[in-house]
Amino acid sequence: MVMKSGTVVEVLDAVSFRLRTDAILVLDGVEPPPRGSEAEKKAKEKLSELVLKKKVQYEVTEFDELGRTRAKVNIENLNINEEMNKYIKGL
Repeated sequence: MVMKSGTVVEVLDAVSFRLRTDAILVLDGVEPPPRGSEAEKKAKEKLSELVLKKKVQYEVTEFDELGRTRAKVNIENLNINEEMNKYIKGL
């Protein structure tokens, strides 16, 4: 697979964010907390800490029915998908 990169300009929820190119990435394999819950708010804050205003590398896994890109995302040697899975399961 081909690794692409982009800078995160907005975190949309606990598992998705927008790149400077306007592409929306969804963390593949990460189950979000229920919408509107305190857990979702905390998970969104955690994702913001990890990726907001940072350059990420990503590997596209599929495109969903809403046109968003499901991807495996890394920053340097940190796997963001794994980090968020661990964090959300601990909430």
